[in-house]
Amino acid sequence: MTASEELAELLDARHAAAEPTIPSPAVAESVAAHLGEIRAAAPPAAEGGGDEPALDWATEAMDETPVSMAISGPAYADNPIWYVNDAFEELTGYAESEVLGENLRLLQGSTTNADAVADLREAVDIWEAAVVELDNYRADGSRFRNRVAIAPIADETGTISNWVGLQEAVDNA
Repeated sequence: MTASEELAELLDARHAAAEPTIPSPAVAESVAAHLGEIRAAAPPAAEGGGDEPALDWATEAMDETPVSMAISGPAYADNPIWYVNDAFEELTGYAESEVLGENLRLLQGSTTNADAVADLREAVDIWEAAVVELDNYRADGSRFRNRVAIAPIADETGTISNWVGLQEAVDNA
């Protein structure tokens, strides 16, 4: 089974369960590990890179997973968004073309919990996965409550090359 197929199986099974899809940092790390394997299996020309938002190693499984997914580019450059899947577009109302090169902070608004944001920022600073619940805002300005999980994606050398952000609606805030 390929890493892409394993990722699809993992996320489909988690999504079908009666509990949160990404309940813990350990599950987010597992998703990130699969994404690292997908990246490693991609041809070198498909790895993206530099300062331009690009993610040419996205797979159909990533595009079609029922979990909102965003992958950001170089960890050292404010984590610009390089990829979002269909579920992200559906959840947030933002098309991929509107968010490429932006930071996921664009989803934050007046009721976004500062402590939860600080937890995410700390996780990025110390290169660890985290899961929080907070209010975010769709493209149309409507608020929604969601569980956000982030995890670093290592390249084949073990260097953190990207971050994955996973989101799922918690209720209709």
